[in-house]
Amino acid sequence: GEIGSMVLIPEIVDAVNIPVLGAGGIGRGRQMAAAMALGAQGVWCGSVWLTTEEAETHPVVKEKFLAATSADTIRSRSLTGKHARMLKSAWTEEWDRDDRPDPLGMPLQPILTTEAQKRIARAAHTKGSGAEKLANYFVGQIVGTMNQSKTSGQVVIEMIEEFIESVESLARQLEV
Repeated sequence: GEIGSMVLIPEIVDAVNIPVLGAGGIGRGRQMAAAMALGAQGVWCGSVWLTTEEAETHPVVKEKFLAATSADTIRSRSLTGKHARMLKSAWTEEWDRDDRPDPLGMPLQPILTTEAQKRIARAAHTKGSGAEKLANYFVGQIVGTMNQSKTSGQVVIEMIEEFIESVESLARQLEV
C-alpha cells in the first residue's frame, strides 16, 4: 500500500538533517500548510500544473482531468512497468483484466507500449476515433480539485492565499 504524507513527512524530518519537501497530494494552500505543520520546509507540486493553460497536456486528457474526481485514479503498471497513479481508462481496464498477462517490468513495458501510446495520442485529436477512451497520463488524487483550467500564476496565487488563510485560522484557534 501507499504510505500517506501525514505519517511519512514527520518520520523523514526526524530521521534526516537536511531540508525536506512534502510531496504527493499537494496542490492547494491547505495541503501546503499541513505539510509545513508536519515539519516540511517546502512542497513539491506535480499534478496541479497539468490542467493549467500553459500545460502541454493532450487536450483530451486535460478535459478528462478537469472532469475527474479523486476516485477516478488508479495505480497501474500499464505504461511504465512501475506502479504509477493515473486516471482509470479503457487502457488501464484492459491491462487490469484477469485474462491478460501482467505488464512487463521496466524498461520492457515502455518498449512494448510507447509506439501504441504515440498512435493513441495522435488519433485522440479526432473526435469519435475511439482513441479518446484510451488517452491517458499520470496524475495524482489531487485531480479531484483540478476542475477548471487556470494560468500557472493563478494556481500559485490561490495556493499562497489559501496557505495564509489556513495558517491564520490555526493561529486564531490557538488564541486564548
